[in-house]
Amino acid sequence: MEKSIENIWKDGFLNGEALVAPKVNDLYNRKSVHIIDKFKRMFKVNIWAIIAASTVLWIGSYFAGALIAGSILLIMMIYIAFSANNDLKALEKLDKGQSSYNYLKSFKGWIEDSIEHYGNMYRIVYPALILTFYFGLWFSDTFSVIREKVMENSNDIFLGVHIYSTIPIIVGAILMSILSKKIHREDIKTVYGGIIKKLDDVIAEMEELREAS
Repeated sequence: MEKSIENIWKDGFLNGEALVAPKVNDLYNRKSVHIIDKFKRMFKVNIWAIIAASTVLWIGSYFAGALIAGSILLIMMIYIAFSANNDLKALEKLDKGQSSYNYLKSFKGWIEDSIEHYGNMYRIVYPALILTFYFGLWFSDTFSVIREKVMENSNDIFLGVHIYSTIPIIVGAILMSILSKKIHREDIKTVYGGIIKKLDDVIAEMEELREAS
């Protein structure tokens, strides 16, 4: 019967003449490379998806007569993509010469720092996107007929917007700001949850084997 990885690991550390520990190390090195490379690929795809989606929205805003709002959205999303690209460069600078365990722990730390960073950023970005999208549509050429009818038939107008339609949007934007960190973490789980689980599992395995040795 083949020995389990745990038994091989123990033998490699308990028996000074054993040569299997380096093999187990190599196994975890390959696991580490696979996990991190897959994360990098998905992260790059996400960056380009942000750029592509914001560009499409910007083009759409031009035809909708809401170019200013579309330009604001484009600038915000490009800033997020630029920031994400800088984070990816920081990931490349992690010390690859350290052990697989320390490298994975550093990578996990990078993920947590990144989640915290974007959670704080989205406190501003989420409500800004909502308000820009709403006011951009309201004052766009596409909604000009509807806007004029509302203004003609309602006294609840302030600075060119309908008060009772705008208040729920503002409240929603405030709630999005308050819940931004939680929402972002859920987004991360949806997109990267599988990889993060594998990362946690491998780290847990390595910690268990280190203790067992």
